[in-house]
Amino acid sequence: MGYPKTGNEVYVSFSLSNTMFSGIGKGTITRELVSVDYLKDLFQKYGVIVSAKPEQRRLLELVNEAYGLGLEIPDTLKLARLSEKNRRLVLISVQGLKRVNGSLLPSYSEEEFQEATFEFVKYYVQSRHYDDLVAENNKLKSDLESEIAWRTRTTADE
Repeated sequence: MGYPKTGNEVYVSFSLSNTMFSGIGKGTITRELVSVDYLKDLFQKYGVIVSAKPEQRRLLELVNEAYGLGLEIPDTLKLARLSEKNRRLVLISVQGLKRVNGSLLPSYSEEEFQEATFEFVKYYVQSRHYDDLVAENNKLKSDLESEIAWRTRTTADE
């Protein structure tokens, strides 16, 4: 499955690091668990860039086999760095595999790979900070309440 090149691709990775978010200034990050169907639509709309280490090749193959995502398997690590154009990151969360200090091991046996299960979490960076959005929402609410009070006012004669 080939996904388009749009300039607004979604990054896909097995790990999350602070450096991934260094290309974005002040903003708000939303996080949500997403379905495979959602991902297929998202990737078809925006395209995808896989950020995975060469030793994670077998994990990507398992994801592609199990979910039909058609993710390209890179020969070298492409660093994910979110930016104004690339605001989305999908983290493939892997359960059932041994880890050292929270990190996946460089290799597993085929039996260990068969124990792996996956979830998909989308991170989206909005260019506006949460505090600014809350302030704007409060102002709009106040303006609406004033407009409603004005339109539904009654006079002393009534």
